[in-house]
Amino acid sequence: MNLINKILHRILVGLSIFIFVLLVVDVSLGVASRYLIGNQIRWTEELATFLLVWLVFCGASIAYHDNSHLGINLLTNNLEKRSRIVALTLSNLIVFAFIASVMLWGGFLLTIERFESGQMMSTLGIHKAWLYLSVPLNGFFMSMFNIGKTLEMLRPKQEEGGVLS
Repeated sequence: MNLINKILHRILVGLSIFIFVLLVVDVSLGVASRYLIGNQIRWTEELATFLLVWLVFCGASIAYHDNSHLGINLLTNNLEKRSRIVALTLSNLIVFAFIASVMLWGGFLLTIERFESGQMMSTLGIHKAWLYLSVPLNGFFMSMFNIGKTLEMLRPKQEEGGVLS
């Protein structure tokens, strides 16, 4: 599971870098066309919004993998080892329930609804569903990271004396 999550993390980082570069180019093109030509290229604003949404969700998944989200560790840091594992496992299960129900299932249904409705992005001419696809896709990444973290936390570790904890 650890290897799979490392691969998924690398894919996400690469995708985020690619999206960020596209976003910089797109915004630069929009600004340049506005001030050099006098009229902004119409699709640059909608593409910037599209790319920013994807970048935010990919960034959230990366931050979740790297434990970079804001958290309050005061309570869990002061617990004994077993109590801390129970509290963190419970926390991971709650987070997984949210990811599975809202991001994976809800995001999947939202994406399917947008494809079926035929709703299009006005200047890009693509289905709006491609924008919403970022939710279930990153829900998948986060759920994989969550499962990996939970399994890693529950796996017995060999301590210094060779005794399993």
